[in-house]
Amino acid sequence: MNNFFQRLITGVLYVATTVAAIVLHPATAAVLFGIGAFLSQREFLQTFNGTSRPHVGLSLFSGIFIYVLISLHALSFIKAQWLGSLFLPIIAIFIAELYRNQESPFQNIGTTIISFVYVIAPFSILNYIYQYGESLSEHAYQFILAFFILVWINDTLAYVTGLLAGRHKLFPRISPKKTWEGFFGGFLFSLAAGYGLFVVFLGSSMETWLGYAAIVAIFATFGDLVESMLKRNFEVKDSGNILPGHGGMLDRFDGVLLASPAVYLYLKFII
Repeated sequence: MNNFFQRLITGVLYVATTVAAIVLHPATAAVLFGIGAFLSQREFLQTFNGTSRPHVGLSLFSGIFIYVLISLHALSFIKAQWLGSLFLPIIAIFIAELYRNQESPFQNIGTTIISFVYVIAPFSILNYIYQYGESLSEHAYQFILAFFILVWINDTLAYVTGLLAGRHKLFPRISPKKTWEGFFGGFLFSLAAGYGLFVVFLGSSMETWLGYAAIVAIFATFGDLVESMLKRNFEVKDSGNILPGHGGMLDRFDGVLLASPAVYLYLKFII
């Protein structure tokens, strides 16, 4: 019971903080996403626990640099040519490894670069999703707020449906508790939420919102499975303990990491 209330309080604070930051201003949302990116990357690097030895300080600093640069472009503070500077931290990682005299230098480099691709890039893309809504209605935050609502609904209802009716394992090798019933429960409730978002936000068709909900539900599930694969690979229960009752930041944002690039591609090239 104590764990339940702990999870409930943490969950309410997490949702309230995220919604407030998104609704308030794109800059406050960008700061919140940046904090999430930094903490998630740190957890990711720590998960390897000796199997590789990336330069953690330089990796985190480089991650911040990459996030800030992409976010400034997303918020229209800098022009696209500045994105060429993204190569600087990657070059620095390679050069720094020359002077570290580690046994597996390319494994260390690979771990850091994967953290940029797996963690930093998806958090950065959230700012582009935010900006996409500006040209469609008075609610510039509609698509990014909808994104998190759909991730939460899919995650929660998949868990509840699986708990009540789960029989057939979805991916037992990676996540023994996930079921097909849970997946379809989360998916269908996400579609229902997508229709609700169509009613609330003007400017986009019902088909757009249903497609949006389907993309989020599918790729958020894959994101959850990928993080489960990471934890199973290194035999850890949670990615961290920064969120009481919920584990680490990666545990909370796992669905976001694959869903945000998929949603961005959906909005940019299909819609």
